[in-house]
Amino acid sequence: MKQIALLVMIVLVFTLSGCDKRTGRLRLLLGDDSLNEYVSVEKDSVTMFASPSNRKKGIVECRIYKEEYATFVRMLRVLDDEAIRKAYRAKGAARFDPAFAEKIASMDDGAFRPGRVPGKPLAGLRVAIDPGHSAGSMKEAKREGKYISMVSPEGRKVEFFESSLNLATARALREMLERDGATVMLTREKNSQVYPVPFDRWVRTSFRESVQEKLRDKYITPAAASRLLHRAGDRQRLKFFNSEYEMPYRARLINAFRPHVTVLAHYDASGGDEPFRTKYLRIKEIMAGNGNGEGLLDDVRWVIESIPETKRNFTTVFVPGCFLRGELETLESRIELLRLVLSDDLDESIRYSKFVVDNFSSYLDIQAATDRFPGAYRTGICRRGVYARNFRMTRLVRGPLCLGEPLQQKYMKEALRLSEIGTGKTPDRVLQVARAYYHAIRKYAGNRRTGR
Repeated sequence: MKQIALLVMIVLVFTLSGCDKRTGRLRLLLGDDSLNEYVSVEKDSVTMFASPSNRKKGIVECRIYKEEYATFVRMLRVLDDEAIRKAYRAKGAARFDPAFAEKIASMDDGAFRPGRVPGKPLAGLRVAIDPGHSAGSMKEAKREGKYISMVSPEGRKVEFFESSLNLATARALREMLERDGATVMLTREKNSQVYPVPFDRWVRTSFRESVQEKLRDKYITPAAASRLLHRAGDRQRLKFFNSEYEMPYRARLINAFRPHVTVLAHYDASGGDEPFRTKYLRIKEIMAGNGNGEGLLDDVRWVIESIPETKRNFTTVFVPGCFLRGELETLESRIELLRLVLSDDLDESIRYSKFVVDNFSSYLDIQAATDRFPGAYRTGICRRGVYARNFRMTRLVRGPLCLGEPLQQKYMKEALRLSEIGTGKTPDRVLQVARAYYHAIRKYAGNRRTGR
């Protein structure tokens, strides 16, 4: 009885202090105190400001009243991006025009309704899968910085790159979901970028103009623009391209598909342990061998250029969250923050991601992470391994989603298993990951709380 009374008191305290879903979501979404100046949660509305100075002057960019929450959320599901921006800009502190609200209510939001086709439990469910990264060769993967090149304790060379693992996972998962009647889209079908202009051509023809454009629209700071234009190397230019062109393009494809659930497929590669000592011992072994001069030097060079292994394996999943300083200066980012405050997208992403991380742990026999990550918040003590983290793709994609990093590629035991991808075969571990996602989606689809 005492425990029940205490729980009731806690609920009352939170209720009386004005705590609700909106403020709870904001705690996960704002990763820097300066961002509080862009948003205000009132009893019966949420208000966005274009800048802290506008807030001080009382200039409202967009205010959504309590009775309009459903219209705003539905608007994001049924209109295209340009129409959304137009409606947001026009609103100000006024209420939605009744004719506009009626029009939005009349539009089909394509909600998932299970049980439509006997024997096909996922018929009508739309699933988007984004296989992260895009390298099609080891050379491209090294430029992207998403590759594994290691030496096992027995001297075996282990090489592969993450984009191929992500794509193999996506293909295997699609096959499982389609058998159950789901409609599945992949943002890419091969190991190559998705944005229609190849990176190398874009660098030659559009780089400087693109940097100036992103600076003008406040996607990057003047300091970042100066670094890109005057000091950036090829890898930094590629990182800019991926962040400002490749990722947003993929997100637009996904949002146009209007998925009920999205998988952002990745594998983790956290920092290695004791790299110099490990390399030193391996080089010492090579030098003590009987190889010829040229071959011996090749082996030594391979070890020097290899990456160190990590001694710990763990699994994590990520949902939208933790906007950082400077990340609410664009109109797009403020619209997405407002969406995440007012809709169930963040709540549903967390719920779905809990199914995913639990499956990762049980299917792969790997513990979920309890670490602290930069630009990330734990989503709750009962949601081990689920983090609201500052990953841009999770904010650009609308609806319930999960960015999964099921295991550590630099953990030698996993690296040896995953290296099979280089032979053209899908590793068993990749199939296990796909099954973990599949059963999580099955469970989530069967226990939906919203009409999306």
